[in-house]
Amino acid sequence: MTTTELDDLDRAIIAELEQDGRRAFREIARSLEVSEGTVRSRYRRLEETGVLKITAFADPGRFDTARLALLFLRVTPERHDAVVEALAARPEVSYVSTTLGRADVFAQVLTTDDAALWRFLQEHVRPLEGVTETECTLEIAVHKLWFDRNGHGEKTTAG
Repeated sequence: MTTTELDDLDRAIIAELEQDGRRAFREIARSLEVSEGTVRSRYRRLEETGVLKITAFADPGRFDTARLALLFLRVTPERHDAVVEALAARPEVSYVSTTLGRADVFAQVLTTDDAALWRFLQEHVRPLEGVTETECTLEIAVHKLWFDRNGHGEKTTAG
């Protein structure tokens, strides 16, 4: 895993975009007292190096047919990267990370219903070479959709 060095201006631009990913470069530049071109070039570099990605986040709990599940996997060390790659390639998987503790890999999965979740686990997760244990937890309500480094975020109520 490679890292990118960030300076104070990079961090400030990221903080501005964490508050509103659609904010105009001109507004960010004005707020940070730098040129719009500086913000634009910094943004491009942050995006190209993979530090920054602007996306939309939909609340799966508000879909009429959705089953959101959290998967915790134990994986043999030599197959870790292959398992992560296989999960990340699946359209049902919205998030994959390496974790420390009881599980080695965490994945967030969105399927249409319980039957589709079961099929996904049986056909695409458990057969992966190197997966030694799976734990699946259903997420029934999202109370906070997103947070920035300062702990701010949009809160929702369980429905």
